[in-house]
Amino acid sequence: MHIEPPPSPARRQDAACAPAAARPDFDTFYRDTFLPEHAAPANVALHVAGTLASAAFVVMALASGAPAWALAYPVVHAVPGLLGHRLFERNAAVGDLRVTRRDFPPWWFIAANHRLTVQVLRAGLLRSGRRSRR
Repeated sequence: MHIEPPPSPARRQDAACAPAAARPDFDTFYRDTFLPEHAAPANVALHVAGTLASAAFVVMALASGAPAWALAYPVVHAVPGLLGHRLFERNAAVGDLRVTRRDFPPWWFIAANHRLTVQVLRAGLLRSGRRSRR
């Protein structure tokens, strides 16, 4: 999977300081802000693992007859990504500040994690499909 290089610090600062009315759309946010903050493959793998684990956790919680366990979704979803930012990106502040960041809507980060997961899974499926045809 190809990840574009991060934008210049000045460009990122402009987006971070932009008022809500001047925010870019979700696709621009994903390309220019989210992907550069998730460049390390191990961090991406942890984000994908957290997204898949949290989805499985919710399904199991609902199927078990104890839907209250689904309330743990945010923890199961976030912890692997926080570890990835601390251990592999070396930008713990990026991961830790998701709750307090006001430059983009908080749900954009969750949606971006899911989009990243789908892209990684598709890339893996395409790669495995090409191998089996050879």
